[in-house]
Amino acid sequence: MQDDTTRIVTLKSGGEITESLDESDAERHYIGYRLLTENIEAMPVSFYTIGIEIEAADKGSKVSWSGRFYRADTGNFPPENLNDEAAVKAMTEFATSGLEGLKASLEK
Repeated sequence: MQDDTTRIVTLKSGGEITESLDESDAERHYIGYRLLTENIEAMPVSFYTIGIEIEAADKGSKVSWSGRFYRADTGNFPPENLNDEAAVKAMTEFATSGLEGLKASLEK
């Protein structure tokens, strides 16, 4: 079920994840959201929270992206595709792609 605070994100790989908006503060230019439904085939993390804030900068705006996450397999001996390295790589690509998309959208 989706409402105004839930969205389905389709990744470049074609996999889908569901996110939920937890906080929106127009005055601070901030949003906070989290992974709502785990899909380790699409992204090797079991949970994440992300915050995005926009601030005035010298010649425009500065976008800050911060996040916390857990790898998909939180056991002591995860397989390579579900370990720390896989989670860091996936989240780095996710953040980079999102920020590049935001920049391209705003520069049109």
